Amino acid sequence: MFKEGSPIAYDAPAELKKWPSLKGERQKDRGPPYLVYNGTLADCVRELMGKPIKGISLYDIMTKPQTAFDQTVLSPGDAAEMAMRKDFPKD
Repeated sequence: MFKEGSPIAYDAPAELKKWPSLKGERQKDRGPPYLVYNGTLADCVRELMGKPIKGISLYDIMTKPQTAFDQTVLSPGDAAEMAMRKDFPKD
C-alpha cells in the first residue's frame, strides 16, 4: 500500500472515525462515520491499534494524501502496516 522509500509525515493532521455499526458490522446506510479522535497521523494510528481487535474493522483514519500514499482514508490494515514501519515514531 505504501510506496517504499517514501517518507510519511506522521505529524500530519488526521482524524480517527468510527462507522455506525450493528452486531459488529459497518452500517453505511445509518450515516457517516463519527469522530473518535483528532490529532496527528501517528496519534490516530496509536489510538486505533489500542482498540479491541474484535471491532477494529469499524474504524478508518482520515488524512491528506502524501507521497507515500495517495488516498485520504486509511483502513485498519493500513494503520497496522504503518505502525510496523521502522520509521514509525515510538513515543
